[in-house]
Amino acid sequence: MHDPVLTPVRVPPLANELTGSWIRRMTARYGLPAQDLLRGILAGPRRVQVTGTPSTGLELFLNTSARAQLTRFTGLPLARLTGLLPSLATAHERLVDDEVARAAWYVPRRAWVAACPPCTGRACPPGRPVLVYPEAASHVCQRHQRWLLAHAENPVSIPLRTLPEVLGAHRRHLVLVRAHPWGADAVALAAAVVWSWQVQGWQSEAVWQDRVRRVAAVMGCSPTAVMPHALLPYPETIAVARLLVDHRWQQRLREAAAGDGLHDAAGLFLQEAGRRINRPWLTDWLTARTRVSRKDAAAGDPLHQWLQRITAATGITSDGLWTLNRTEVRPIEYSDRASFLIHSRPRTVCEEAKAAFLTGGWEPLPSSQPGHTPCQ
Repeated sequence: MHDPVLTPVRVPPLANELTGSWIRRMTARYGLPAQDLLRGILAGPRRVQVTGTPSTGLELFLNTSARAQLTRFTGLPLARLTGLLPSLATAHERLVDDEVARAAWYVPRRAWVAACPPCTGRACPPGRPVLVYPEAASHVCQRHQRWLLAHAENPVSIPLRTLPEVLGAHRRHLVLVRAHPWGADAVALAAAVVWSWQVQGWQSEAVWQDRVRRVAAVMGCSPTAVMPHALLPYPETIAVARLLVDHRWQQRLREAAAGDGLHDAAGLFLQEAGRRINRPWLTDWLTARTRVSRKDAAAGDPLHQWLQRITAATGITSDGLWTLNRTEVRPIEYSDRASFLIHSRPRTVCEEAKAAFLTGGWEPLPSSQPGHTPCQ
């Protein structure tokens, strides 16, 4: 997954690596400050301007002139470089695109993780882990059974040997995104659905509480700090996503809505979802929670919105089926999730989670939504 590419460069980039991570690794190899190394790499007939340092922003962005100089330095075409270093595909809006070769350090636009050290091998110098964008489902190393976290100096991760349900969910996640062109969007929608259950009080139910205790034990932190992390609802999210993309079940829901109405179609979906995630009480529990204000609850319910689209008589295109309103998306920032889920002071919990490196890393985002950077 992170095999190096043979180039004239003595420190080759790895797949999906942050450009800033690659430069940081080269500074360790050549023993040069980042600015001096960049000026040497981008040197050409015109002057070079480098803004910021790795301490002001972990990702490095280049304008068109600088990217041209980088291709000369590596001996690789730009298309190959952008395939390895995703941030090279577009210039940063704050970076002037003129004849001067310009490079600038900014905060990454998307969630990133420290790659698994045994997988990256000698590419990781001390204090310089390989930082990569996990894309749709590369946030877990199945070989070494680790959930990868975001830390720029230390390749921290969550051991998953005591969490077999998470490893199993990740295997199914990989199959899902490979088999379905809209798999990542289905996972983001499923995350929003599960989140809508979580904030209604489901975070205190037995299955999740047991998982919270196991994660807290391996991370050496309080259970409260674990509750807002993406790992907690991950197995349920993937189970719901697989149900959402199941064409057979989509047809059953259409037939149920045509015959008995949308409410019965929703009940059919929830009954099957409850069976798959080992919560047979799900339908009755949600019905009891929404009985008083059903109309208001349905208006902001991502599952209800999806059922309306899937059962529409006029049909709908595949991309429109996975549309997700911003208000329905599972909050991206750890602190935002904590404010919904915990009763103690969120600031205290965020500080403890940050000390355990639980505030960053992979998040289930719809592909149509711009990437966000988790708090570090």
